[in-house]
Amino acid sequence: MAFLTRKAVAFDVLNSKKFEAELVIVAMKTGKPLNEARREAYRALRSVVSIQSPFFGFLMDRALGALYTRAWSLDVDWEALKSLQHENANKSLVFLPTHRSYADNFILAKVLQSIGMPRNYVLGGENLRFFPIGTIGRRAGGVFIRRSFKDDEIYKLVVREYMRYLVNSGANLEWYMEGGRSRTGKLRPPRYGLLSYLLSALNDDAVEDILLVPVSTTYDQLQEVGKLAAEEMGVAKEKENFRWFANYVKAQKRKNGTVYVRFGQPFSLREAIPSGNNQSLRWTIDKIAFEIFQRINQVTPVTAQALVTIALLSVHDHALTLKEVQNVIDPLLEYVAQRDLPLTALGHLRSAHGVEEVLNTLIQSGVIGRYDGGMVSVFYIEPGKHSVAAFYRNSAIHWFVNRAIVELGVMAASREGTCDAIECGLEQAFAIRDLLKFEFIFSEKSVFQEEIKIEAKLIDPDLRHLVPGKAVSSSVLEKAPFLIAHRVLPAFLEAYFIVADQLAAQPADVPVDEELFLARCIAIGKQYVLQKRLRNPECVSLELFRNALALAAKRGLLQSGSEGIMDRRRQFAEETTTAVAAVAAIGELDYRLHHHEEELH
Repeated sequence: MAFLTRKAVAFDVLNSKKFEAELVIVAMKTGKPLNEARREAYRALRSVVSIQSPFFGFLMDRALGALYTRAWSLDVDWEALKSLQHENANKSLVFLPTHRSYADNFILAKVLQSIGMPRNYVLGGENLRFFPIGTIGRRAGGVFIRRSFKDDEIYKLVVREYMRYLVNSGANLEWYMEGGRSRTGKLRPPRYGLLSYLLSALNDDAVEDILLVPVSTTYDQLQEVGKLAAEEMGVAKEKENFRWFANYVKAQKRKNGTVYVRFGQPFSLREAIPSGNNQSLRWTIDKIAFEIFQRINQVTPVTAQALVTIALLSVHDHALTLKEVQNVIDPLLEYVAQRDLPLTALGHLRSAHGVEEVLNTLIQSGVIGRYDGGMVSVFYIEPGKHSVAAFYRNSAIHWFVNRAIVELGVMAASREGTCDAIECGLEQAFAIRDLLKFEFIFSEKSVFQEEIKIEAKLIDPDLRHLVPGKAVSSSVLEKAPFLIAHRVLPAFLEAYFIVADQLAAQPADVPVDEELFLARCIAIGKQYVLQKRLRNPECVSLELFRNALALAAKRGLLQSGSEGIMDRRRQFAEETTTAVAAVAAIGELDYRLHHHEEELH
């Protein structure tokens, strides 16, 4: 296929029996004459189809790829990759990476090329179809498609059948299920469209099986995070064009540490296909997406930058001494070791010098500030950089969310006083899980319950307090090795509070205009942060607001005029208010337990 022209490939797809039969159906459905539908389909195919020319592949790797990837050294799970190479001998692979940077595709291509694996066909947004990326990319496996085409039946057919063509040819594919770069540093909710097309392609008997490969790409630092954070606060996204490309490449001259590439356990798509109806197919797509993201999280490592920013983001604009930063990190390192979490090289964080080295890398990029004019050096998040710091924290946040939920459960149970520790704690845990289900990839309920019990045992190792039939005292939290809820959850809960607060203020009979509503949340959020009504500037986030709105929609809170809508909106506001207060209370407890005057000698 690499030796065919793009025009020839387009005609191959267009003239296939499957495409011709489907085009007749689409033409009838849309009311277009068949000849007109065919011409439109051909134009769409010409815009989508890619080939793999050796010459342009060379340009992609040695010119564009080199410019995009030079900012990082590589840390790769080579053993997992060699296993994938072995599987690729008789199965097509579909790589489904996290999306954090414009460099993601170039990083993975460099990794695959280094052991001689074939080039992927990469499905991405047509916003990058400009010179030189588009010119080279569409001749080196780059498939540029529209970001949205749900109402264009002919374009949907073209993308679906071109994917079928690629799969039938034995090609490896790659795309980003998040649909765009994460603005917060953690996984975005999945998009299902391309996955459904892949399932459709697998219905062909010509394809024996396809392996889905979860890929985690984690960066020590990213030069583009500042712009991502600005977009989260409502700043318009910069248009990708040649000028943008030149500026991006120039910025990549600065070294940004290491990029960590990890591969989750691949799984067979054939085995996941149901034999039932469309409803079971939709359930399967949801389940596959969930499984992909679970497996990505399971191999995403804890980085030094994540731990340092966890320490500094939780103190509400207070500066910390080096010793205070280390005091936060030390028990986290013990926890990471205790749970045997995947990690990068963290041994240097055991020493003050090692912690200071990491702080200095963040100082050099303008995320953290340092003041040396007093009796001891102190470190703090630079004004306006909280969202950038949160991006690095959030790369590992999923490892600490269940622990944070347990702390909230213990606090809720202790406040009840007489309730069963396990019963009350689990009730609160499931309530927080439901509140944040659009933010984090939680296990199924039965598995989640067991995970919570394991976390509870880490807080109360001898199970003297967190046992069935026994009330729980707040001393459980006071004696815990560390507290984390106030370090990882506040921004999310505060963002949800803003949305709930504004929904409660929305007249019942006025429809919610999403874009206007989000703009108001940005404005109100900035006001609340300035007033110190909310403590975490990174809570002002379009991505978080959209997820909160998705939850509100799921709960039926956006249906203007529906019966009891205002009562239910007020309940949502009360729920988020209570959650914000509970996390703040844990922060205050931690402050009382561990804060003391820095020793100045």
